[in-house]
Amino acid sequence: MVAEVAHLLARDAAPENVRALIRTTISEIETAFAAIDRLQARTRLALTLSLLEGSAQQVSLRYGRVTATLRGELNKLDVDDRHYWISTFYTLLMSTSARREKATYFTPPAIVRHLISQAEKADLDLKTARIIDPAAGGAAFVSSLAGRMTELGCGVGDIRSRITGIEIDPHLALLGEALVRDRLGSLRSKSRLIRTGDSLTVNEAARYDAVFVNPPYGRILGLKNEIPAEWQDFSAPGHVNRYALFMDLAFRMTRPGGLVATVTPSSFISGPLFEKLRESIRMRTDVLRIDVLERKDVFHDVQQDACVSVFRMKVASRGAKPFAPKVGRLDRNWKFAEDGVVTTGDDLLTSPWILPGKDSAFECCPGRLKDYGVSPKTGFFVWNRETDRLQRGKKTGNAFPLFWGTNIKPGKPCLPRSRDDRGVDFVAFEKDNSGITRKRSILLQRTTNSKQPRRIVAAAVPRKVLTKYKGYVCENHTIALIPEGRTNLFLLAKLLNTNAVDKRFRRVGGTSSVSIAALRNLPLPTPKHLRSALKRTDDFEAAVELAYSMSGRPASHRRAA
Repeated sequence: MVAEVAHLLARDAAPENVRALIRTTISEIETAFAAIDRLQARTRLALTLSLLEGSAQQVSLRYGRVTATLRGELNKLDVDDRHYWISTFYTLLMSTSARREKATYFTPPAIVRHLISQAEKADLDLKTARIIDPAAGGAAFVSSLAGRMTELGCGVGDIRSRITGIEIDPHLALLGEALVRDRLGSLRSKSRLIRTGDSLTVNEAARYDAVFVNPPYGRILGLKNEIPAEWQDFSAPGHVNRYALFMDLAFRMTRPGGLVATVTPSSFISGPLFEKLRESIRMRTDVLRIDVLERKDVFHDVQQDACVSVFRMKVASRGAKPFAPKVGRLDRNWKFAEDGVVTTGDDLLTSPWILPGKDSAFECCPGRLKDYGVSPKTGFFVWNRETDRLQRGKKTGNAFPLFWGTNIKPGKPCLPRSRDDRGVDFVAFEKDNSGITRKRSILLQRTTNSKQPRRIVAAAVPRKVLTKYKGYVCENHTIALIPEGRTNLFLLAKLLNTNAVDKRFRRVGGTSSVSIAALRNLPLPTPKHLRSALKRTDDFEAAVELAYSMSGRPASHRRAA
């Protein structure tokens, strides 16, 4: 457990002494309680509450002694950072499986402050506004909003009457309440700002001026193709994500003209599974701002890319506005940079939301994969569903080599190898099948993790593979780019592996999974301009950026250049 904690804390912005003390404290807890995975929720809560100075006398002296040194160091931090690390400490006392099952990931202070600031810029008056967080967790929003209201001169009683939170986990609700009381100095108050309950069962009218929420995420399993009628307007058949339910809930809880501020996976930006959610958002709100969080490990132990968004609920009398939110991104120094404004047509109801960057060429760059003569196709073979057809390391009968996602390494020819690198795996067929690829192609990984520097990872299958095996099979964690004619596959693979292409793909694909739709919408320099740029410089990355620039310019400007 301590090794896992050290990994989770490795790149975080906490002072090194705090990180070291967290590791030491958790090691002591492991020793004292035998196994952290077996900690009861009430014990985990008591250990966490002992980090609060005002609560230290209310918990067992045993707990207080274990956490005393860490508590002293946390007290040197400002209240936002102190509360973040106290709530994070609570999650680190959970097993990995429990943390992921309950989606217990708390919002870092920089993101909270950014969303509050953006909401105020959008005319949210914190001196009068009624606000709720329906997935309150560690009270990051409720506590920080209360702090900001205090700065504006609001009294404790006034704050407690206008802000509230709901949390389904009763122990986490108690922790959030303790953090809010620590912020407001109202430890003896009997009323609670954060009540325990399941927000998705609460039937509240659109009465709030703003909803701030970092909802749990993850697909709800077991639905097959049937989903409840009330979810069908924003969910694909058989695919309902919990964060989509909370976005819909936030829209229903907010009055016309009110604001919704969310921290969610960025997967809703693209892909067919979120077409209905994008349409629901467009129909019900004006999208004021989307910021993509590209900093690695923003949230502990989370692999998905995330974004923060601000929406304004539409007023019935107001005509539909064009989709034109401001967009930006979070850098490694926790600074939000302005990128530009989305200016795209209504066809985006069923397309990805292409987020622009600082380079104006992005929006008008005409090249696409089809211009390079290839068509994407998802890998055919799901090995754990057809284990009887998988031949490990040895071919018998009518079988073809299997390409795993791990075989795809940028800058190298793509060769079939078993996952343990002990030979080649094969897939057996009784007769000819469309899952057998009989052309050379480029293979891409469908899913990447936060440790990989690029979302696009591509490699070309060399001719000798077809010469030897007469065909091959790709597993379902790959995408094959199949040529429709003569194509320079190695040049295209090299193009796809550039940083220039990768950063543009991140504005089309909102998730660590590479989708067919995102690939088809990926702006590329035209082959003509790429060839022209390669004649001007031997630096391939520089040539690709130059080709993008040339492809994005009006023809008259290109002639002048």
